Amino acid sequence: MAGSGNKPIVIEGLFCTDEPVLVWADGERDRWAARAAALDHGREQESWPLAVTSANRLSDLTPAQISWLIAKGPDGPARALIADPPMLRHRQRMDLGRVAVARFELDALPLALSEAGESADVLGLLMLPFRAPEAAGLVAGWLRHLGSARLWARLWLHRHAEAAARALIPAAVGRPGRARQNAGDALRYLTATGQGPLIQKTAEGYGHGALAVTGALLGLEASPNEQLTLLPPPSAAGGQLAVRPSTGTAAGEREAAGAGLRDADAGGRSATSSPAAGRDPGVGGRASTVPPRGWYGPQPGRKGKAPHWARPEGLPPVRRADGGVFSAEETAALVGALSGARLADPPEPAPGDPDRSRPVVVESSAARQPLVAGLDEEARRLVAAGERAGLAVFGRALLDAWLADGMPAAESWVLVAQAHLGDDATMEQLGPLVRSWPAKSRYARAIDGFAVFATVGSDVALRHLLAIEANMSGGSTNERAVDYLTQAAARRGLSVTQLADRLAITHGLDAGPAVDYGPRSFPVVVDEHLTAHVTGPDGRVLARPPKPGVKDTNAGAYQWFLQFKKDLRATAAAQTARLEREMHGRRLRPARDLAGVLLPHPILGPIARRLLWGEYDTANRLVRALRVAEDGSLADVHDTTVIVGGDTPLGIVHPADLGDELAGWAQIIADYEILQPFPQLDRPVVALTGEQRASTALAGFGPVSPDAIEALMRGRWHGNGYETGTSTHTQLRRALPGGLALLAELDPGVPTSTYLTPAGEQRITEIWVDDVWSDHWQRERRIPLGAADPAALSESLVELYAVR
Repeated sequence: MAGSGNKPIVIEGLFCTDEPVLVWADGERDRWAARAAALDHGREQESWPLAVTSANRLSDLTPAQISWLIAKGPDGPARALIADPPMLRHRQRMDLGRVAVARFELDALPLALSEAGESADVLGLLMLPFRAPEAAGLVAGWLRHLGSARLWARLWLHRHAEAAARALIPAAVGRPGRARQNAGDALRYLTATGQGPLIQKTAEGYGHGALAVTGALLGLEASPNEQLTLLPPPSAAGGQLAVRPSTGTAAGEREAAGAGLRDADAGGRSATSSPAAGRDPGVGGRASTVPPRGWYGPQPGRKGKAPHWARPEGLPPVRRADGGVFSAEETAALVGALSGARLADPPEPAPGDPDRSRPVVVESSAARQPLVAGLDEEARRLVAAGERAGLAVFGRALLDAWLADGMPAAESWVLVAQAHLGDDATMEQLGPLVRSWPAKSRYARAIDGFAVFATVGSDVALRHLLAIEANMSGGSTNERAVDYLTQAAARRGLSVTQLADRLAITHGLDAGPAVDYGPRSFPVVVDEHLTAHVTGPDGRVLARPPKPGVKDTNAGAYQWFLQFKKDLRATAAAQTARLEREMHGRRLRPARDLAGVLLPHPILGPIARRLLWGEYDTANRLVRALRVAEDGSLADVHDTTVIVGGDTPLGIVHPADLGDELAGWAQIIADYEILQPFPQLDRPVVALTGEQRASTALAGFGPVSPDAIEALMRGRWHGNGYETGTSTHTQLRRALPGGLALLAELDPGVPTSTYLTPAGEQRITEIWVDDVWSDHWQRERRIPLGAADPAALSESLVELYAVR
């Protein structure tokens, strides 16, 4: 609902004064309280009761003391400390939060708000039992999340629908801003799931003005062709606001368009006096109603004056598909229509599961990412009228202008619009740009670029996305790139590994390249190590072609060959590194792809033939190792030909998988004089015995130089000093696949800062495996080392033992 100048009607002074209460689902409180058993805090100290009674804040305590306090510490000090909590440093924050809420109930509301506000995807479920205005305002902002926070918001709104309406209507009709937008999102969601009558009834409690603005916001007008307008009644007695349909004039709108409107009849009171107030029993379990697509409401094009560089006079003309060019008016209309380019609504379904002892949660970076949304009807019509090549040139001109202007966020639609306008030349231009943005803290723009590549889905676009993902060091931006790759590959019916195989460039080797001087030509050949040579007239292989002579008409072919060798060497190195990463990550492909895609490829083939492959079962465990024989068939360790089905999963074998067969395979590779493209069978490996795999810990060793420990922490190992609130790292950890971590206990430990007293000689006293979500304080080890992936465990132990 809008006043004059399309400004929204604002009603200030409305408040919800509901008191917080808890509404538990069946068995929920007991399930949460039971997680106290998982809150390991190590050896309990006699000084802890005194420490918690003398502390002013949780931040004055160690994480182990906090875990003990919340699980079973003194009741009074615990309630006092969680009333003003800082962000917790634990990895088991979900368990801590659930136990605190189950034990202390409303006294834990500040802790739950603090934790959920800091990490909504992981900790947002802490808000589920709280029926409170503060909770409503917080969860309303989660509906546009990609991760689990969206599910927590939906479950909360279903459980507390009436209370949510009372809490959110004041914000939904209040001043424009994030709070109004979030409240509107939540009310629209409730309306889409059948709660429109409840919202209307609740809005009546705030007065006719709030009812009118809320109705317009949610599309609940009596007639879709009428615009409700706030007008003062004839007497204006008491300042009450009346509502009547607009006749199409602006009469009266000027009276209501100011920011100071207040419903004097409601007087700012909440709807707690409603007969139905407080009677909603709550809804346990998962929300079953999925809102219709686009329930967030329309996404209009950007309003306001276009930047100077987006005006028709500064842009190249757009050729029409049927001849001629766009007029200035049509070009302006095209820019205006493209300014609505955006990413699609969050994909369904919202991930997560709150009902397990360890709830399934998905952070936004690891959730399914949205592609670029389709254009509206007007934009589609304008784009369809343009000639494709001309539209691409037009799009690149917009992109160049946006970049020159410093990439203003308000005009980021220019980047997203390339999914509708761009061609392969556009993707080539975007590739290095998008790759550079994360290093410049342009994360949001990089993610928009990923979405453009995945939406376009051409070979050129996806090669750039593959290169970006391959060169990232990890983190949330890398997770998003992987998801976009996964979606793009799935649209072709492939996995990311299969997509990368098929998009590996050939540099024209499959077409028989040659150094062509004109009068004479030298065919290019590549040896098994992917080094390029040429053959002379007599058939001899030459390291490089003869230099061009005076009769040669294409002297530049010589420099072309030198660049060709350089590019081929870089591509071979990149593909070799990719296949080595696949060995570490146990990425598999169907057996038919080895014979049908990799071996015929002029670059992948020579690499694949020199590797040892393996057939894997559904649990990704090695069934048998295989090599590629000279005729392209597969042979086992006895050099017997093996036939495998086309769908059989094949992967590159890590030597830790081979066990007793390692020596036999190493001998075969040596006998056939196979020079492997990267260390595979001859790489350092730690293969545990059966007894060691069944045990829950390995013995330590020492002495160890503190410099060697610090070198580990500059790689993939992390110390625990920052998390324990101390100045010393007494434990190292490295993540393993499958939700596990490898731990190494240090004695006496190394300092967390170079400004502290340098550490002396160290010992690693114990090596063990734990769940990655644990705080790793427990005294008893419970996970056998054999539960860890053999390849990842071996790589980690090799790094660790190397410090001896």
